[in-house]
Amino acid sequence: MIGKAKSCIGGYSLFHYVIDSDKGYELERNSLCGETPLEVMQEMKILQDFNQRATNKLISMVLSPHVEDGEKLTKKQLRELLSQFFDEMNIHARDNQYLAFVHTEKRHRHIHILLNRVKEDSNLIPDHHIGKQAQWAAHRIAEKNGLISAKQMRIDKIKATEKIHLGSQKIRKDIYRKHLLVIAKNPGTMEKYLSEMRKLGISFIPSINRQGQLQGFRIRDLETQTEMKASDVHRKMSLKGLINAGLYFENHNHLSTTMNNEKENKNIFHSLKNYSNEQKAKEQKSVLDILLQPSYSMAEPDNDPLKKRRKKRR
Repeated sequence: MIGKAKSCIGGYSLFHYVIDSDKGYELERNSLCGETPLEVMQEMKILQDFNQRATNKLISMVLSPHVEDGEKLTKKQLRELLSQFFDEMNIHARDNQYLAFVHTEKRHRHIHILLNRVKEDSNLIPDHHIGKQAQWAAHRIAEKNGLISAKQMRIDKIKATEKIHLGSQKIRKDIYRKHLLVIAKNPGTMEKYLSEMRKLGISFIPSINRQGQLQGFRIRDLETQTEMKASDVHRKMSLKGLINAGLYFENHNHLSTTMNNEKENKNIFHSLKNYSNEQKAKEQKSVLDILLQPSYSMAEPDNDPLKKRRKKRR
């Protein structure tokens, strides 16, 4: 169940939208006798004109049961829910003008309520935090009547998300603990390290980039089948972290075999950088040679649209 409420100016379009026999039926009204949306609005305006200070003189509310509950509720039960909603909102509805209209054009039936905010003594119904009040009022009504509450569903969802997060955090700590145990044994090679981790129930899935080179690992806990990036467990379990820990590949087909130590790694990146700069210089030189050739002409091409226009004008 969802509850909404807000104070507004209240124009004809709102009354016309709510009071529509094609969308549903009227559930209840108080101190109103108009039949059309315009007549109802004009009746409320008589009292609203007594208060010239306020701008928002109408309260528009919606009480929407869950789809499953709405299909079962009768008119009598809907009236009872409406009465409880007014009580939870601390609104003495019998002392005010209001009209409740049930919309049934969609699968989820809901009640629209148009409440005159101006009382007979020209005082106003308080609207401070009225939206939040409506949400909690609907939640309490749902609990009281054994109905589904949207707020409770959201609370349960947040709790489930937190539970999953705590479970994931516990798994990450357990994986990292196993990593420290294996590293303490000084496995030496990457293959030995992966084999030892496999025995402890941790599988490493290689991530290969488009060039067919090893980019990193994903880790899967075989007990819970939870999968995540190695760097998400701990930065020391990333490919770079494992190499920095002194692990190397026996199989030199991997890209990482050339990164057995930090010095060699720096040399590789330095040579790649120099290579890219040389290539860039060659490309720039070739472009300059073409531009400086005496045969090169900056004349406009024959298919220039401006030339065609000039010819046509002549």
